[in-house]
Amino acid sequence: MQVGSWTQGASFYMSPASVALLMLNLLDGLFTLLFLQLGVAEELNPVMRVAYEHSPLLFMFSKLLIVNAGLCLLCLHRKLKASRLAIRAGAVVYAIIVVYHLAFLAHLVSHWPFGA
Repeated sequence: MQVGSWTQGASFYMSPASVALLMLNLLDGLFTLLFLQLGVAEELNPVMRVAYEHSPLLFMFSKLLIVNAGLCLLCLHRKLKASRLAIRAGAVVYAIIVVYHLAFLAHLVSHWPFGA
């Protein structure tokens, strides 16, 4: 293995799937934060739960940083088929999560106010 071969030819580019992944991750974070603040959901990821319990701002920062860092690495190595596939798969997964959040929000709205 040559030194620097992993980064050889790497350049940064954001595909439409990459942009979608970033936007969907942001929406997931905002919906999750909303539901946590309303007390109608709980964070199941133990790392993110600790971040939220420390600070909602830390929760959002951590969520965005983790996904953005991973996406940055994948974008740098987009010439690898596995990287492109991972970006698209991530976008699909986050799209499903956002649809779930929208359905949950519709359920909440249809049962508002909660205690009445």
